[in-house]
Amino acid sequence: MKILKRVYALLLAVACALFLFAACSDTGGTDAGKGENGTQTETPDEGGNTGGGNTGGGNTGGGQTDDEPVYSVSFGKTTYSLLLDDDSLSSLALGATAYTDGKADTGARIGFSTADASVAEVSADGILTAKAHGKTTVTASYQGASATAEVLVYGSATKRQVNSFDEEYIRRFGRQYITNNGLNADHVASGVEVTFYGTQLTAEIFASAAIYVTVFIDGGEGAFTQLSAGWSTNTLAADLEQGIHTVRVLKSSEIYDGQLVFSSFDAEQFLKPQKAPQLKIEFVGDSLTTGYGALGNSGDSRTVQNSDACSSFAYLTAQELGADHSCVAIQGICVKAYHWQTSRNMTEMYTYVSPMNTQPYEYEQDIDVIVLNLGTNDASYITTKDASYARQFPADYKDFLSLLRSKHEDAYIVCTYGMMGANTHIVNGISQAIEQLGDEKIVYFPSPVENRSGANGHPNKAAHVEMAEELSRFIRTLDI
Repeated sequence: MKILKRVYALLLAVACALFLFAACSDTGGTDAGKGENGTQTETPDEGGNTGGGNTGGGNTGGGQTDDEPVYSVSFGKTTYSLLLDDDSLSSLALGATAYTDGKADTGARIGFSTADASVAEVSADGILTAKAHGKTTVTASYQGASATAEVLVYGSATKRQVNSFDEEYIRRFGRQYITNNGLNADHVASGVEVTFYGTQLTAEIFASAAIYVTVFIDGGEGAFTQLSAGWSTNTLAADLEQGIHTVRVLKSSEIYDGQLVFSSFDAEQFLKPQKAPQLKIEFVGDSLTTGYGALGNSGDSRTVQNSDACSSFAYLTAQELGADHSCVAIQGICVKAYHWQTSRNMTEMYTYVSPMNTQPYEYEQDIDVIVLNLGTNDASYITTKDASYARQFPADYKDFLSLLRSKHEDAYIVCTYGMMGANTHIVNGISQAIEQLGDEKIVYFPSPVENRSGANGHPNKAAHVEMAEELSRFIRTLDI
């Protein structure tokens, strides 16, 4: 028995030794899933690629080995600006960089091209040259990879041309009119945009009271700015980097808060503006469209300081969509009834330039979308003054839609209502009017946002931002 036990132990020892020898031969002394330093690796497939482990440094796509390098190319800027008729500013060397596996390749040969050579040309070595006023793009190519940047070419304008307020030399927003005093901007979110070369822009402006404008420099966040009553010289932008800039000035305060007149602008060198965006939206409405109380809090009274048209869903929607805009709006107005506005309704107001200038308005023919936000004051009129008006409202709303359609034959008309709560009579009246007209391009967008947390029970800015996001999403679905 002892002999058998010894034989069994000997056989077991031999088997273990053979197993350990085979394992060491297969691994070379390291764990099967790890490299020399114990880091996790992947076994390459037939093409030499692994399932992971590569990084995408720089602008590379990653995921390939040295046998299949990753190429990319990028510009130093997203936009390049050139100035015609100025030897120092009419051309520039493009700052493009090529990358191989995430590392800059200083010796790479990058190819260049422009989408519209009549606006700007680019040489083989990346020298971009202005040819004509306008907008195009430039593309850099390297080993199948490419990058694109915007190119803006500006022509010069004189001070006299800009201060003529001719739209070839200055961008204008909203219904305006020119008098001996200058450019009158009565409506909310009405104003101008000036393009210039230099470091600052000043303007001679008249305000009939201490009202507010919002100043946007180079497309940045707007500055809510108070104007002094009377004539004053205002520095709209200062201490900018020497270069090409745009300054947009829009009226934040309402029509009856005070009048706004632009008399003249001054800068080192004025430039012609680029073309306005193709999409143009007109907003027609009441205090919701004017940004009434948007900067205030629940329990606050409405003031000129806490109301801002540039914080309203209307202007924010235009910005979200990159659209040109115009606003025809005033607090307290109804479709056809006289309520808070005791001598004016929107059916009348829409037909003339402004309450300060009741000359017939020459309607723009390039409006793509009209956003109509009326009904809140009509609901108040029904509940506080004349309940029987509920029966008349559908016909009045229908008549106003017909007026809009007669002036803008091809525009979409988006009817929205409910940011301060919905009245059944108004909802039904809007729906009934749209149904009776049977116009496929007149649609109803019930407000998905209800809020009364701003001043005097009106929506606050956060609600306007949310509404702008929702409305923009809806407008994008239209076949414009």
